[in-house]
Amino acid sequence: MNIGENIKKYRKEKDITQEMLADRIGVTFQAISKWERGDSFPDITLLPALANYFGVTVDELLGCKEDSVEQDIQLILEKLAMFETHYQGDEMRRLVQKSVKKYPGDFRLMAWFVYAWNNVDPEKCIEIGEYVLKNCTQDEWRMFAKRNLIYAYQNSGNTDKAIKLAKDLPGYYDTAQDVLTNLLDGEELKKHIQHKCMDLAYEFWYDIRKIMRFYPAEQQIELFKKSNAVYDAIYENNKMPVTLTRKMRNFQGMAEVSLKAGKMEEGFMYMTKAVECCELHDSLPEIVEVDSLLFNAHPYNRKWEYKENLILSEELAHDFETEDEFYGAIREKKEYVDLLNRLKS
Repeated sequence: MNIGENIKKYRKEKDITQEMLADRIGVTFQAISKWERGDSFPDITLLPALANYFGVTVDELLGCKEDSVEQDIQLILEKLAMFETHYQGDEMRRLVQKSVKKYPGDFRLMAWFVYAWNNVDPEKCIEIGEYVLKNCTQDEWRMFAKRNLIYAYQNSGNTDKAIKLAKDLPGYYDTAQDVLTNLLDGEELKKHIQHKCMDLAYEFWYDIRKIMRFYPAEQQIELFKKSNAVYDAIYENNKMPVTLTRKMRNFQGMAEVSLKAGKMEEGFMYMTKAVECCELHDSLPEIVEVDSLLFNAHPYNRKWEYKENLILSEELAHDFETEDEFYGAIREKKEYVDLLNRLKS
């Protein structure tokens, strides 16, 4: 807090002594001296009078200019988004906890707190999330807080409350993604729909993993194949990093289903395809220009992958070496050794 330095600065700008300032606001000059040295702070009730006397806002007196505060919050929000993208949960939680203490009235940071902490401290997140819903008027941040408040209730054991809140969320046809499709035009519409296609591909990729357990092994493999087909339809080739990451995970899934069913030859075939995805991914530049019909308006920056400087070969090699349930029985096989060496070369 720079209030002592600011009082001294503004006092000198007005060319008055500590005694004169003390007389005007009804305190002792010793109190003014302590404030300026940083030994103590003015009572909060004196701040409006001090600010008015100097002709500044209370925020300026405190050293918190509105522009600089907003710039700081925007920087925090960018860092939080990057931590979220890279699955750096501990860093995200530390930053948002510190930031909410620094800016306790900012609803954006409160909403991020609910997102970051809902599975660690759900009760605190319920308190903050309900406060945001009651007091915030910005739809974007209300919705962000509400979505994660639902998970806070679930994590606190109140599943009924979570489901009730979830049912109050808007349906697909009330979302910005759908409504903007009918409002935008020209290049802006093209970019919007192409990004929407990317989201839909991810939703399919993610959702089949939620229902996989309801299908027998052969149909699980067919679901993985359908997901790969969606990515191939949108991106057409293997130039998109996120496509190769998701297809690699699908091929890995097919391999693990096959190996678990005792179909070793099929398992190695899908493992090989997963390795090929890794090799293609790791050869791509940092900025990738995609030329497919449905995603040619969005250059892709690899800094937004789920890990910064992601080397996909290292990720798959780690799985091959540590996931005993699927790969433990084949580690002595030549095919396994050859594939692991390819990943590490």
